[in-house]
Amino acid sequence: MSPQSVVIVGAGQAGGRTAQALRQQGYAGTIALLGDESMPPYERPPLSKDVLLGNADASSLLLLPEAGWRDLDVALHCSARVVEIDRSARRIRLADDTFMAFDRLVLATGVRPRVFPGRVEVGTELLYLRTIADAARLQPRLTKGKRIGIVGAGFIGLELASTARALGAEVTLIEAAARPLARLLPEAFALEQLARHSARGVAVLLGQAVERLAPGQIHLASGRVIEVDTIVIGIGARANDELAAAAGLAVRDGILVDVAGRTCDRDIYAVGDVARIVDADTGRDDRLESWRHAENSAQAVAASILELPVQPTPTPWFWSDQYGRNIQIAGRPDDSHRCVRKGDDHDGPQLTYYLDESQRLRGAIGVDCAREVRRAMKLIEAESPINVDDLPGPRAKAAVKVEVTVS
Repeated sequence: MSPQSVVIVGAGQAGGRTAQALRQQGYAGTIALLGDESMPPYERPPLSKDVLLGNADASSLLLLPEAGWRDLDVALHCSARVVEIDRSARRIRLADDTFMAFDRLVLATGVRPRVFPGRVEVGTELLYLRTIADAARLQPRLTKGKRIGIVGAGFIGLELASTARALGAEVTLIEAAARPLARLLPEAFALEQLARHSARGVAVLLGQAVERLAPGQIHLASGRVIEVDTIVIGIGARANDELAAAAGLAVRDGILVDVAGRTCDRDIYAVGDVARIVDADTGRDDRLESWRHAENSAQAVAASILELPVQPTPTPWFWSDQYGRNIQIAGRPDDSHRCVRKGDDHDGPQLTYYLDESQRLRGAIGVDCAREVRRAMKLIEAESPINVDDLPGPRAKAAVKVEVTVS
C-alpha cells in the first residue's frame, strides 16, 4: 500500500529531486520537504565556479522557484532544523519543539565541510565553501592582488584556485599529502592537473602539513610561514549522519543503505551525499559526493518508496571545470589499471582509458570531450573485454561543454 505521507529531511539537491521524483513516478500523498537553509533547494557545484566568477546568481541555481514547489503540492519548509527522529512514534521533532508525523522518512542531510583540526589562534577568520552564504562571504575576497591561502587540494581547492586566479588573486595551494585526490584520480593525472595550476601562477605546496593558523598567516610544520589575506579550508567533507545515529540507525561515515536507499528501518531511507551504499552481492561499500549521484539516488529512493522497480546503479560520473577546461571522470579509474591515452597531451581534448587485467574498461577521464566520455560509460557498463586499438580518441576540437552542475 502506498504511504500517505512522506517527510524529507534535507532540502538540498538530493532532497529536492526526491520530492520531484515521487510526483513524477505517480505518488499522490503528502510530501513535506524540510531544509535548514533559508533558500529553496539548489545545486551546489556552480558555487566554486560561476557564482564566484560573478556569472551566475543564487536564483539561477534553484531546482524550482518557490511557486514551483507549490505547483507540485510539496510543502517546503525553509530554515527548519530537525533535531530528533522518533522511530517508534513515526514522527520527527523540530528545533521549535513542533512535531511532524510520517509514513516514510527520507534523510537527505548531506555533508558539511571538515573543520581544520589544528590550532587556530584567536582572531583568525577561516572560510569554507558549501552554501550560497559561504560563497557570498568569499566572493569579495577574490580580487586582483589579494593573497588567498587554500588548505586542501581536493576538487574544491583546485576549483577555487582556478577561479581565484581568473579573478587576479594570488593563490597558494597547500596539501598535506604527497599527492592530491588519491581516492578519485590516478596519480599521474592528478599531478598533471597540479602542473597546470603551477603553470598559471598558483604556488603549489605538496606534502606540507599545516601546524597552526593565525590572522593573515599559515604556519607550516616545516617552519615556513605563508602570509595571506584570506584563508580557505577545503579538506573534505563529513557526513551529517548524527541525526540518524541518535535514532539508532546504522551509520559509518554516512547512513548505511542498500542500493534502493533503504536503511535498517523499513520506513526510513537515505539519499545523496549522506548515504553509504552497501551491496553484499557486488561488494560495493561507498559514499559518493556528486551531482550525478544525487540525481540517480533520488530516482531510486522514490521508486523504492512506491515499490516500483529500481533501475541498476549507473556508472559513477564526476566533473570539474578549471581554467576554462571541462574534466569528466567516469567509472573508478585507479593506478592498478592499464592506462591508454588518446588525443592531445597539451591544450587540446584528451581522453584516458583505464582497463583491468581482463581488458575490461573500468574508468575514463576526459578533458574537453564530453561526448566521448559518455560513450566510454557505455563500454564500462558493458563489462566486455576490449581491444585497445578499437578505443576511439576525442575529436580534434572540444565538444560543447556539458554544464549540468560532484565532490
